Amino acid sequence: MKYLITLLTLCSIYGSQAQTINITANTPDTTIYLARYFGKGLYYADTAQAVNGKFSYDASKHKAGLYSIMLPSNHRFDVIIDNNEDVDIAIKDIYNPIETSTIKKSENNKVFVDYMRYTNKQRNAGKPSTAVLQNPESSDKEKEDAKALLTKINDEVKAYQKDIVKNHKDLFVGVMIDLTLDIELPDHPRDKEGNITDSNFVFQYYVNHYWDNVNLKDPRIVNTPVFHNKLDKYFSEKGVLQTPDSIFHYAKKLIDQTDMKNEENKVFQYIVHHVTNKYETSPVMGMDKVFHHMAKAYYCEPNNYAYWMTEENTEKVCERAEKIGRTLIGNPAIPIILPDSTEKKWHSFYDNDAEYTILYFWDPNCGHCKKITPKLQTLYEKKFKDRNIEVFAIGKATGDEFDKWKKFIRENDLTFLNVGVTPEVYSIATSKDQMELAKLLRGTTTLESLNYADTYDVYSTPRIFILDKDKVIRYKQLSIGQLEVIIDKETGHENDEKLFPLSDPENGDAPDAE
Repeated sequence: MKYLITLLTLCSIYGSQAQTINITANTPDTTIYLARYFGKGLYYADTAQAVNGKFSYDASKHKAGLYSIMLPSNHRFDVIIDNNEDVDIAIKDIYNPIETSTIKKSENNKVFVDYMRYTNKQRNAGKPSTAVLQNPESSDKEKEDAKALLTKINDEVKAYQKDIVKNHKDLFVGVMIDLTLDIELPDHPRDKEGNITDSNFVFQYYVNHYWDNVNLKDPRIVNTPVFHNKLDKYFSEKGVLQTPDSIFHYAKKLIDQTDMKNEENKVFQYIVHHVTNKYETSPVMGMDKVFHHMAKAYYCEPNNYAYWMTEENTEKVCERAEKIGRTLIGNPAIPIILPDSTEKKWHSFYDNDAEYTILYFWDPNCGHCKKITPKLQTLYEKKFKDRNIEVFAIGKATGDEFDKWKKFIRENDLTFLNVGVTPEVYSIATSKDQMELAKLLRGTTTLESLNYADTYDVYSTPRIFILDKDKVIRYKQLSIGQLEVIIDKETGHENDEKLFPLSDPENGDAPDAE
């Protein structure tokens, strides 16, 4: 259990327009910047010139939300614009603006400043107890007392927050604080003897009711880090089940509750962009499937709802989704039919009856490939071959690489199957003689094979895929250490000594596998 004080992260939001923001402070005559929050970011919004300690902003130019006044003391003072309120604030000390401010006009800001003062006080009250818990020399009694005090402080803060939400639900400050509150969870259902009858009940309730108190059609919420953090938590290990299909299911369910056809409401845009970007760049193997689903559902024809994207950028997203879609985990592997180093004999990994097939893409000029490829040969010799596991290696073999490719195979005694787009094949593939190419494609190979780098999205080397006996993609983007761990586990040798342990950075520098 974590004993944390629930605190409000400062935020910004769109909504109705206000009139003026008047500030009196002991500032020099200088330019004072106003910034707005959008998600977790802070962006320039306006400027004002301070003269004799007074400055103001025309709030009618800005939509409702929480903005930050960037004081010359390098301190920020956050101010709410909402509900057509005039805002009038006096700041006595710009080095301690929260504690020394007086809110002359604006109920939103009065409640908000009081709240910030309260949480600061509670945070300070909890520091000694936190120090006790972090001190390894603290006694058990001291730790129990510290936990009890932190729990009491945390409960008091939650009660204070709930009181604000209850009494100020029509104010933006109430909306912001409501975003920080977790839903109340029920107990597990139990039988007459008190035994839990559904162990997943509370988790499913949490996931399905997480957004109960949030109006996803309210355009203001998108500009707050509170909303960003709530969204990020939902799509993490603390939220929905971390499988691609589950993530997309709940993302779509969430997005369907937004005002997606209203371009003035950025909630739809923010959620779609956040989820798409989060899983396109995820280091976890297989999560690119979420990106693929999101692109097809919201960016690409006939579902192009991403009105904030330029045509050029939309095309890039859809092209990327198309490439990723070819190698999604669970999909049948696209056949590759290429010749070996003799340029006479053609091979397809579909021809083998191996229990597992390792697809290995490499380049004889790649420094990392030079280290990894001999290790793959060692695994093949000492583990894979006897377990009916084949390696189908596709090397870069065009032009000058052809001789380097053959030399590397020879010098490192690579006994697994090596194929590539050899000079002769490349010559035909790029020739203006379409008859020769048609002949090659008619009964020998395929365009997907000749363009294997595009087919398998090989943007860097080495790249490793594991196919099952039906040639379905089961794992991808593996390091050599991960490959060994997975194959040992899949073949009943989980406890075997590892030839290339993950503790060695050279064996584990690939995206994390689930």
